[in-house]
Amino acid sequence: MNLVERETFYICGYTVETNAIQNDEDIADLYKVFFDDDKKNIILSLKGCKKGHYGLMWYTQGHEKYCYLLGVEVDRDNELPENAMLKTVAKSIYAVACYPHDKNAIEAWTEFFYTDIPNEGYAPNEEHNLYFEYYPEGVDGDYELWVPVVKVNV
Repeated sequence: MNLVERETFYICGYTVETNAIQNDEDIADLYKVFFDDDKKNIILSLKGCKKGHYGLMWYTQGHEKYCYLLGVEVDRDNELPENAMLKTVAKSIYAVACYPHDKNAIEAWTEFFYTDIPNEGYAPNEEHNLYFEYYPEGVDGDYELWVPVVKVNV
């Protein structure tokens, strides 16, 4: 696990609201629409588009429901494509861990969130309420998990 301070940046993409039961089906459908219905190319045409894909998550009803946004980093001053969302990712200190493409993402999140981060003396910064996956070489490659954190006083 590494700690990284990252300045504010912007992700534009498409979202789905889901829960633990519907998670796999809903997110698979979102990926299908993003890649098969040319949504990816629409997003990639925006100003300031950077390499890699992001999967942002934020809770909408306690820890029962959350939104998942699949997109790319772009400049803030873009006209949004139809049905797309621009999400601001605020400056923060993040715990970051890298995983191989064949590591189950749900297992990786659980291990990172509930074991690795606390073992290093940190806790997720729940006020931030935004966690993300970053796929630097595309969604079929290795990935990173990013969680905003705060130091825990022992």
